[in-house]
Amino acid sequence: MHSLKFNRSHYDHCLYFKHVHDSPIFLVLYVDDMLIASPNSHLISDLQKQLCNVFEMKDLGNAKQILGMNISRNREKSTILLNQKSYILSVLKFFFMEDAKLVSVPLAAHLQLSKDQSPKTVSEKAKMEKVPYSNVIGSIMYLMVCTRPDIAYAISCLSRYMSNPGIPHWEELKYLL
Repeated sequence: MHSLKFNRSHYDHCLYFKHVHDSPIFLVLYVDDMLIASPNSHLISDLQKQLCNVFEMKDLGNAKQILGMNISRNREKSTILLNQKSYILSVLKFFFMEDAKLVSVPLAAHLQLSKDQSPKTVSEKAKMEKVPYSNVIGSIMYLMVCTRPDIAYAISCLSRYMSNPGIPHWEELKYLL
């Protein structure tokens, strides 16, 4: 990308960009997934040709999905929407929560979590060792970072107890699911 005169973003090292004749072109590269965006379609075509000379590539047309995110584009309204519905459904299924009741807020209004709710007895600790608390937190964090910033506060509250979660913490995490 450097040889093609692209700059690497300081904020996201997967993002490369440059301006050609006052038109920006962006390239997002993550392992073997690539997304090219520009208001100038000729810039996109030229970059694709340049990259094909160096790498084996396949053009999959307009982006519909990248890194588990679905992309919906409405040219008339000039909008792009991202969602991870299929990822969310797979997380719910993996943690046996696919039939969970829908809620409108990520944390219950009565939320009162504390360290005192962590397991204290050997039997409580043994019971909680079987609970995939940190796995659920990690799965949901991916959603939070990509498409669901609205759950950031809930994840912040619940991730505080990852080292020793108790039943109330687990119940609240299932509420978030």
